[in-house]
Amino acid sequence: MIKKPRVENTSRILRSLWISKSISRIEIARELGLNKSTITDIVSQLIEQGIVLETKEGSSSPLGGRKPVQLELNKKYGYVLGIELTSDRYTIVAVDLAGDILFSKTEEDTLITKNFEERIVRILKKYPPELEWIGAPVIGAGIGMSGIINTKTGVIQGSIALKIENDYDFANIIGSQFDFPVFVENDANSCAWGELAFHRSEKLRNFIFTLVEFNPTRSKELYENVSVGFGIVFGGHVYYGNGYSAGEFHSIFCNPEDLGQFRISSQDVKLDDDGDKLREFIKELSKHLALFTNTFNLGQIFLGGDIEQYQDIARPILTKAIKENWMYKSPIDCEIRFSSLANKSVAYGAAGMVLERLFEVPESISQ
Repeated sequence: MIKKPRVENTSRILRSLWISKSISRIEIARELGLNKSTITDIVSQLIEQGIVLETKEGSSSPLGGRKPVQLELNKKYGYVLGIELTSDRYTIVAVDLAGDILFSKTEEDTLITKNFEERIVRILKKYPPELEWIGAPVIGAGIGMSGIINTKTGVIQGSIALKIENDYDFANIIGSQFDFPVFVENDANSCAWGELAFHRSEKLRNFIFTLVEFNPTRSKELYENVSVGFGIVFGGHVYYGNGYSAGEFHSIFCNPEDLGQFRISSQDVKLDDDGDKLREFIKELSKHLALFTNTFNLGQIFLGGDIEQYQDIARPILTKAIKENWMYKSPIDCEIRFSSLANKSVAYGAAGMVLERLFEVPESISQ
């Protein structure tokens, strides 16, 4: 039986390698406050298991002596699947341990309550055999979807888009069918996880990811023309709120009779085809983002999804809104960044969520 302190130290070492990408044993010992013998013992086992590789030699100290050997995670040890589910399609990506996309595909598919389990199980069983050419096993999968999701228990509490009205125990009904961990997460939160994972060397702390999708579903009575969700990060952790509904959004400018999330989207227009309506929508969204940014002193705003193609329009509108919402003369120190993955943002983020979680629990990654 592995002692708890050893498991914790293994987790910390893997986490250090995951964040640093390349680091020596000496640097790990200094960073984590562990003695060299502990580092040497654990790293030797990780190398034997194939999780860690010894690579190039680093620079020797000013006093000379032997050059330290650099360590890296073996990105070919395994890969993770990230999947976005919507009411009429899914997007899937396969990502290695370095965060590189090895495979991606979007396919039309109808997901409704009565065949929800069947469709997801089919997807998760279909692709590992088709991806044998990668030459490594799948070590985890993440599902990103619209809805209120208790990520701790793996229970979907509700999803308007996928017509889930009652608690759905995803972890036990679907996750238990596979010999690798399967996680489920809200789509915007998945994107936030992705930024944390794939920009891990930046050690992002406080930011908001804004996921914007135009015409997200053919069911006009659900979302009308636009869907927006927020993934919120405080102190380097995704914030869920008391009932795991943090990030669910409804504009303060909406009237009671408006069906959509925004006042402008309640009008029967396609925002991405109408320049004036698009600008009005971005202005309405930006007023909310400005309030959040200034109130919580956020370091970054990430925007992803369909809004990525309108960066030249969105950036100046959002910048202006943040400045107008600020009361002081000092400049606002908030960076506006756009995802570059478009329709793969949620799937890629879901893969990042899996990697973040696997490197917190070392027994999950060991074969």
